[in-house]
Amino acid sequence: MNFIAFGNMYQVGPHGCYGARYVGHRAGCPVETSGVAVNLACGTGLLAVTTAASAIARNEASIAAAVGADTPSRLRRDIFVPSFTDISCGKHIAKTAEERAGEAGLARAAMDAWAWKSHARARASVKLRAAEIVPVAGLAVDDAVLEDASPERFATAKLLFSDGTETMTHANVHGIVDGGAALVLASAKTAKGRALGRLVSSALVGVPPERMAYAAVPAVRKALEQARWRASEVDLWEINETFAAQVLLDQAELGIDAERVNPNGGAIALGHPFGATGVRLVHTLLLELRRRSRRRGVAAISVGGGLGIAVCVEAL
Repeated sequence: MNFIAFGNMYQVGPHGCYGARYVGHRAGCPVETSGVAVNLACGTGLLAVTTAASAIARNEASIAAAVGADTPSRLRRDIFVPSFTDISCGKHIAKTAEERAGEAGLARAAMDAWAWKSHARARASVKLRAAEIVPVAGLAVDDAVLEDASPERFATAKLLFSDGTETMTHANVHGIVDGGAALVLASAKTAKGRALGRLVSSALVGVPPERMAYAAVPAVRKALEQARWRASEVDLWEINETFAAQVLLDQAELGIDAERVNPNGGAIALGHPFGATGVRLVHTLLLELRRRSRRRGVAAISVGGGLGIAVCVEAL
């Protein structure tokens, strides 16, 4: 291992800035292994992946790790809660998504149906996802998945906002969980015959903060353009379920089949451990492409502040 890109959204505490270095030490990497900490809020994990890939492309490393982790359960409330309000537009990021949903005529029933589907898919794929999980402290499953998630449960969920919009609820947005994820990336020469897939292209774009819910769309389009793919040629998609509304808006804008999106459940069911999510999306995508004997995949995340990040990958 020559290089570590460590993604962490909340780099708090006296040693938070040394995350990449400590990951290397704890993993038993040689002392010469370098590393950087990266932060792109919800898109941090994908940024860790592209940062590790860039180090390899620049010949600074032949083997690199993309690592992401966050533990919101350990954060002080006065740090955690305000971070969801965008100071540029003065709105909670969920409110910006709700407003875009209103513009598009997207009803709460559609959001609730997608949230229910996320949990149903996650329950159905427990055995498949076991291949992605390293047990920690006796925990070997995603414990945020609801076992009794009936459609009625979503229809009666508590509203996030009490201003009469009545669409965004605590049940049709991502779960807040602790988690970590890691991928090993290598040069084509080093990885020959051992890789799950290859990173084809990536893109990071900006949109007005109040249109955050659409931010993944231009990022996907730019990444597809660089890969010389069309959306119709993509076999599977992993689009982070920051909000059910945002995933549905992305599908409509990109014209993609919902059956190809998050087939094993998304962040509404599995949770969204900010820094880890993007790394997890890429790993999930490559494994599922292999299981289905398919080739092309896209992972994308809309990020608070009006940023979007996407990567195109190809299973080998």
